[in-house]
Amino acid sequence: MKKKVMALLLCTSMVAAMLAGCGKSPAATESSDSEKGKTEASNSTEADFAGEELSILVSAGWMDNRYDATIARFEDTYDVTVDLQTIPADQYSDVLQSKLSTDSCTDIFWIQSDPFAIASQIVDPDKYCIDFTGAAWEGVIPETRLQSCTYDGKLYGLQLWHNSPEYIMVYNKTMFEENKWEVPATYADLKDLCAEIADKDITPWFVPGADGWQHQLSFFQIGGVYEAAAPGLYEGLNDNTATFAGNEKMLEVLKEFKELSDAGYLGEDWIGTDSTNMSNEFGDRNVAMAMANSSYIKQIQEDTGTSDEFGLFLLPLGDNDTFPTNPGGPTMFGYEGSEHPELVKAFFEFCTTTESLQEILDNSPAYTNIDVNDDKVVQKWLPEEEEFMAAIPAEKMKTGVLQTSTKYTNDYWMDFGADMIAYCQGTMEADDVLKNMDANRAESAKVAGDENWK
Repeated sequence: MKKKVMALLLCTSMVAAMLAGCGKSPAATESSDSEKGKTEASNSTEADFAGEELSILVSAGWMDNRYDATIARFEDTYDVTVDLQTIPADQYSDVLQSKLSTDSCTDIFWIQSDPFAIASQIVDPDKYCIDFTGAAWEGVIPETRLQSCTYDGKLYGLQLWHNSPEYIMVYNKTMFEENKWEVPATYADLKDLCAEIADKDITPWFVPGADGWQHQLSFFQIGGVYEAAAPGLYEGLNDNTATFAGNEKMLEVLKEFKELSDAGYLGEDWIGTDSTNMSNEFGDRNVAMAMANSSYIKQIQEDTGTSDEFGLFLLPLGDNDTFPTNPGGPTMFGYEGSEHPELVKAFFEFCTTTESLQEILDNSPAYTNIDVNDDKVVQKWLPEEEEFMAAIPAEKMKTGVLQTSTKYTNDYWMDFGADMIAYCQGTMEADDVLKNMDANRAESAKVAGDENWK
């Protein structure tokens, strides 16, 4: 492979960011009855791109090794070089904004997109993004994901993400059965369970705070419980008639998280621990539970060779019982200022062929499926995923996660995570964490010219 990796890859981060299970059962995945979307690269194979270089800017974890084989074939097919610039998650947003504002962006760039992200993160897509409206590969993308790829009726992004239950609780089922531990349905159950597990010198809930982006999942992925406690909350947050600050259920969840942290149930020095060794910690039976994608079970088993079985349950902070529905996910965009726009278009076409989609899925270290309209792609759902999703009532799968269902919230993911840590360390009050989110969202709304904040 001729792919060049920038020296800017300063650290390894298991970013997944932030989140993408669409809340549909595996059997309900959309499929296309037409050939639209099952794009083959034949439209561009005759083009002469020999010697050109395609540059891609991406946050760590969004492409990983899953794209390596596809990139290698693309390079060989067109006799080009792909310059992949992978940036640590905590630096990515600043790097991207700097490149966009100085007209020095790569040919392709990525954002963690959702139905509001193009407006809040890119702000002026006509200026910065190639318009792919009418591209044949549009039909590959399910309708639920297109809302994160389009703005003002125009198609700008390509989102190839999975449809697994995202960031729920993964637990060692064998260990639970051996110790007669019950899966918790309420916060009180969870707290009591953590005490029993800790008595065995096992970390109850492994939380990698040093990653900077994972611990706040425990707050945002249970957005349905906030909406259930105060119906209309999401609408109020989106039209600026409601706030995070003072929300009783949100305060309850933050306090419960801190209570578990104070008790040592999240792991010794969880704030200084990263996720690098998480699968081995599971395999060695040092931990009992962690928030992860449902298909992470596959990674644990492949990484460690353990014979233990694993299961899934909904995180019950705040007595949550709602599924983390999420139309968002890492999404790539073509840069309008690219000197190689036709090569960019060829890459998007290439990635959406059946061969490439299957290749990306097959090379995904943790995911068992890819959410696309292509019946020729062979999905690899785990029995544990299918069993878990089948047991959740449909009415509990209708509310999106907080970060992608409310305006400007996901833009301050890392800031909120830092504030959560400050709260757990005793240097910030719970409601100040929420007030900071309100202030940050207001700033983004101002930049976006949102009438509801004027």
